[in-house]
Amino acid sequence: MTLMELGAVWEFLGAIGVIVTLIYLDVQIRQNTHAMKEGKRLALAQTYQMRADALQNMTVIAANSEYIGPIIIKLTELGYPEDIASLNELTSEERGRFKLWQIAQQTHWDNMFFQYQQGFLDVEYYQDAFRERVARLAPTWSALGLGGRSSFEQELADILEDYPMAKTDPT
Repeated sequence: MTLMELGAVWEFLGAIGVIVTLIYLDVQIRQNTHAMKEGKRLALAQTYQMRADALQNMTVIAANSEYIGPIIIKLTELGYPEDIASLNELTSEERGRFKLWQIAQQTHWDNMFFQYQQGFLDVEYYQDAFRERVARLAPTWSALGLGGRSSFEQELADILEDYPMAKTDPT
C-alpha cells in the first residue's frame, strides 16, 4: 500500500469518525432537550401546586377569620360580587379590612399574570380560568381604588372589555 493509499484510508476513517461524533452529539442534544422539557413541566406543576395552595390557604383563612368571613358573608347576601354597590353597605372598619383582603387578592392575581407574561402560566389556564376569575374581581378592585403594575392594569381593562360586568361604580 502506497503512502497515498494509506492517507486516503485514514482520511476515510477520519470522515467516519466525524460522522459518528455528529450522530453522538445529535443524540446528546435530543436527550438534553427532552430533560429540559421534563424539568420545565415539573417546575410548572410545582408552580401550579404552590399557587393553588396559596389561594386555598387565603380562602380558608378568610372563611375562618372572625373579621373577613362575616364581611364576605354580608357582601354575598347583598349581591356581591355582581352588585358592587353592596360595598357601600360596609362600615368604615369593614371596608378597610375588606380592602386589605382585596389587596392580597389583587397581588395574588397580578403575580399570576406576571407568571403568564414570563411563560410560566399556560395559555389554557389563562384563557379558561384566570381571565374569568379576574373579571369578577376587577370591578371590586376599581371600586376600592386599588392600583397595580401598569401592565396588569392594562390587562384588567382588556379583560373587562371581553367580560362586561355589572356596574363598577359603587355610587
